[in-house]
Amino acid sequence: MIAKIFEHFWLKLIALILGLLLWFHVATEKVYNYQLWLPVSKIVLANDLALYQTPPESIMVVVSATGKQLMRKKWRHRGVKIIADQFKTGSYKLKLNTSNTFLSLPATAVSLVDVVSPTTIDLAIDRLSQKKVKVNPNIITEPDQGYTVSSVSPPTPEEVTLYGPYNIIRKYSQVYTRKKELSGLRNNLNLTLPLALPAGYGLSISPDSVRLSIEVVPVKTRVFENVPVVVYNIPAKKTVTTEPSSISIELTGPPSEIDLLNKNALIASDYKKIDSLNRASITINCPSKFKVKKSSATSVMLIVH
Repeated sequence: MIAKIFEHFWLKLIALILGLLLWFHVATEKVYNYQLWLPVSKIVLANDLALYQTPPESIMVVVSATGKQLMRKKWRHRGVKIIADQFKTGSYKLKLNTSNTFLSLPATAVSLVDVVSPTTIDLAIDRLSQKKVKVNPNIITEPDQGYTVSSVSPPTPEEVTLYGPYNIIRKYSQVYTRKKELSGLRNNLNLTLPLALPAGYGLSISPDSVRLSIEVVPVKTRVFENVPVVVYNIPAKKTVTTEPSSISIELTGPPSEIDLLNKNALIASDYKKIDSLNRASITINCPSKFKVKKSSATSVMLIVH
């Protein structure tokens, strides 16, 4: 009996496989109705209008297609488009059906049968506008030891055009580049920085990136002697002197600029931060291109008269 089962085994196996393939072909040629969620890829409005509130990301629909078409993914990724070009500016409720909702991928054997959920969507429609806005670079630079950033050029272009619903773009006068952190800088850089879209639905920017250059130079150190200590927030009718009354500080910075810097860099002790020993820490205020390498004192004694 067992011998008969394995007799002509390969012929039987081939016949089984062919039978399965035939069954699969017949099954996938049948037309099925299938319910699924599809992304909303586009809401079609009149050319001079734009949405200013986020529409639903997807809707549940029923489609009709053969089994083979249903297994393909391209038409699913394209989603559906909703026609709403009959509306003007304002807020509306649009009832979805097969007369205004369509599959986005044309010329397929898949057809839309019904919209299941949601059956109604809210549309907030505004004028499509444009506005020139300034660009602010959002970059953080950390030069390598012994180097400093001498200059950062203005972005090119310095202004870009922001497109979108009027009630959103009217709030903006500037946009930023995407945040970028640069460390260990030793050489000059030329950068292309993408722009970050402001908050709000339906916005776009042209151009979508700007260029700028960063100049990096070796630092030079200079010592400033006898820089006076200035005390702020002194109580009324009181006189305050400090011990010491002046300090020396060692600054590093771009060679061409540190030689032009005078010792009027502010040295401040905040009276409000005086401790129980009548001492206050020293804050050294200097232009951002310079760094304090060393100071002769970090705090002073405040003497109240």
